[in-house]
Amino acid sequence: MTVSKIMAVAALGLSAAACSSTTYETRTASSPYAVTSSEQACADYGFRPGTDNYNRCVSREAAARAQGRVPVGYTVASLDADARNACYSYGLTPGSTMYDRCVGREIDARRYRDQAYVTPVPAPAPGYSTATYYTSAPAAPTYYGPATTVSTTTYSTPPVAYQPTPPAGVEAFRDEYGFRYDGQGNRLDRNGNIISPQSTTR
Repeated sequence: MTVSKIMAVAALGLSAAACSSTTYETRTASSPYAVTSSEQACADYGFRPGTDNYNRCVSREAAARAQGRVPVGYTVASLDADARNACYSYGLTPGSTMYDRCVGREIDARRYRDQAYVTPVPAPAPGYSTATYYTSAPAAPTYYGPATTVSTTTYSTPPVAYQPTPPAGVEAFRDEYGFRYDGQGNRLDRNGNIISPQSTTR
């Protein structure tokens, strides 16, 4: 083999090796992994993953979450002070947007919450109305109950989704100059007749 052929084969081998290592690195970098809540919080605060500040924030935030919530009698001032001290220890600058966001998150994560959670009753959907109707008890001679029993029936009225447009020749609206128009956009005279848009008749 000549020197030029050996060089060509060597260059081809090196470029193939470089391509395969690049592909491997790309696959490794794009593989997702589960992010903990502490890692997500510190990333939201603006710390870059892999830096010392990020690692310090993650370890201190995780330690704060491990402590759990405060007891029932804990004062709001103490809770606020604890949250501010924690955010300062994460490396955030007091008064910055990220610091304020951190304080709000820390207060919410530390605040005492009662274990008995009552599911709130949802409000009726807008546009629906309910009505209660009363019926009288049957008039039987052997009936000894109260004179009137209450039977409640709830009816729902769906919201109006579609209003048909008025037909041609029926006034639907007037413009700012007082000209009449029907639902199809035709100009009307005072008798409901369709007229030319250029007409000055009102």
